[in-house]
Amino acid sequence: MKPQLSAICIATSTLTLSLQVFAQSNELPTVHITESRQAPNSSLGLDVPAATGSRLGLTPRETPASVSSITSADLEERNITRVQDAVKRMPGFTDTASAGNGGTGLQARGFVGHNSVAQMIDGTRLVVGAGTLTFPFSSWPYESIEALRGPASVLYGDGNIGAAVNYITKQPLRDCRENEAFVALGAYGTTLAGVGSRGPINEVLAYSAYLSGEKSNGIRTDSAYKRQNYALALLIQPSAALKVTLSADGAHNDDATYQGTPLINGQLDTRLRGTSFNVADAMVKYNDQWLRAKVEYQATDSLKLRNETYRLSSQRHWRNTESMVYVPATGQVTRGDYLEILHNLTQTGNRFDATLDGTVAGLKNRFVAGFDVSRVDFLHTNNSPYGGTSSVNPYNVVPGLFTSPVATTPRRQAYLNSSAVFAENALDLTPQWKLVAGLRTDRMTLESTDVLTNLTTSKTYTPLTGRLGAVWRASNELSLYGQYATGTDPLSGSLTLPGNLTQSLTKGRQLEFGAKGALPTVRGEWTASVYRIEKRDILSRDALNPNVTQQIGQQSSTGMELAVAMEPVRGWSMDANVATLRARYDNFSELVGTTLVSRSGNKPTNVPELTANLWTSYRFAPQWQTGFGVQYVGSRAANTANTLDFPAYTTLDAMLRYEVSRNVNVALSVSNLTDRNYALSGTGNTRWLLGAPRMAQLTARFKF
Repeated sequence: MKPQLSAICIATSTLTLSLQVFAQSNELPTVHITESRQAPNSSLGLDVPAATGSRLGLTPRETPASVSSITSADLEERNITRVQDAVKRMPGFTDTASAGNGGTGLQARGFVGHNSVAQMIDGTRLVVGAGTLTFPFSSWPYESIEALRGPASVLYGDGNIGAAVNYITKQPLRDCRENEAFVALGAYGTTLAGVGSRGPINEVLAYSAYLSGEKSNGIRTDSAYKRQNYALALLIQPSAALKVTLSADGAHNDDATYQGTPLINGQLDTRLRGTSFNVADAMVKYNDQWLRAKVEYQATDSLKLRNETYRLSSQRHWRNTESMVYVPATGQVTRGDYLEILHNLTQTGNRFDATLDGTVAGLKNRFVAGFDVSRVDFLHTNNSPYGGTSSVNPYNVVPGLFTSPVATTPRRQAYLNSSAVFAENALDLTPQWKLVAGLRTDRMTLESTDVLTNLTTSKTYTPLTGRLGAVWRASNELSLYGQYATGTDPLSGSLTLPGNLTQSLTKGRQLEFGAKGALPTVRGEWTASVYRIEKRDILSRDALNPNVTQQIGQQSSTGMELAVAMEPVRGWSMDANVATLRARYDNFSELVGTTLVSRSGNKPTNVPELTANLWTSYRFAPQWQTGFGVQYVGSRAANTANTLDFPAYTTLDAMLRYEVSRNVNVALSVSNLTDRNYALSGTGNTRWLLGAPRMAQLTARFKF
């Protein structure tokens, strides 16, 4: 009997060679052999096409901008289970997570929060509601994570002056099947588990399904959480030219209710590190659902059409006391801001683009153009003005229950209708010179209704953004580039909940120069960049009338970033980066009491001027591998007056992995090895949100 044709899937990479061997009348298996040009554990991947830096399918080496990436294999090796933890290992990024921003906030190039650092799934921007984003979180369903530093509004619209982060999902496979699972046990009652599968159903259909869950008791009662995550996709490919992908992603998150640790006389008392200060019935719940239908059609050899229709639904509920101040006279901690907030947000939209490969005056040219339309419906329910107060003994906390003098009722309904037209072009002037340009025009109409007064206001924004850059490939190992780009950010809050509809968007511009190269003798890659970003029209007080807020302010950052990845010796790899910047308020005044005070020349809050990361791993025996990581974050201003700081900190991570077989491995990982106390964010000298303590975790991974 003639044996059936089978396929063995080895890890996907940049170059795949398929070898078919036929002996007499029998068909032997097809083996996919993979060879990677990228240094192991590299966050650069200079010759791997990146979807985030451009819609033109350019590699980072061809893109006149700073692009980083990290693959699912790297996430596994470093035991990264939260996507934002992967991003903060890239040059210049830091974590600014808090309950107020959904635990997902990031800082890049001197600009903080969701209004300046956009986060996307497969290139589709997730709209921010009231400064909050709660999805995605788990790293399990993602093939890779990419980041474009600097203004990205020409690609993704408003709110990208600092950076854009793109989470790329694992897609269905048509030619082979992959099954994988993991289970992990960690400190503080932490358990994680996940299962995933993808492959063909028949000649037309293929699927992917990734499910995961985690729970933890936390170092303190209000650090406990339970989370579930799913990512499902069905690929329909009736012909080589046409692909339709239907996707459903989502998460349910009973998140930690930790709102911070109060400082005692301005200092952290380590005895309070594991103490909960929230009320007993505190609540933080997020429920996100993300539905998409993507169509790709290769109309001709040179013309490709793509269309994606999507709908995002987010329901969020917070109920906490969020203010904690130690009172020396009484020895008590006064709690306030008994706050209950609900978000009901839906985002629907459609994006279409067409890519044309051709020539212009005999020169190779790639051009993409398209349109993007969306609508956001946002209902904000709360118990403003957030009254309620209580006092507790910091060393013997009786948590009590949530009380509020004001009922929780709908307060604001907002509708944001957006449409945009965009275009990008890459022209090969010579074999060494490439010119890349982009342009985008948006029209955004916001209608906001005060539910209590039934007063409705509206405004239309029409920003125009663009970028122009050039890449010179000086040799096979070295490329130089320069770029000028513009972008826009919303004002305080977000477009879906503005402070004042009479105000405009803030405007930004960046000038960047850099180099990217290879280190063949050590299988390495490196990048270096220098930049200056100016953000104009930020809010500032009028010097003649402090009660009037005007858009006359400016904030800027000037910086340098360096990254290198290499394998000096087979089996020993290194991935390192360092970023330094000078961020300042150039023109900014605020009201302190009844006095107008200039903050010009001061540092923006929560922006470190020096960050560095290192991950190195070594395979010291055929089945054994060890890894070690370092992250350094410099001190950050804790207030606009720059009289308070969040101290610098260094965290160490370690990993030891044993490969039981080709399809099973067990790893012991420890994060924050020295159990360092450090602040992620907070309120100056009264309260810090502390980073995670030392966490040991044992993980078993399976492929079957």
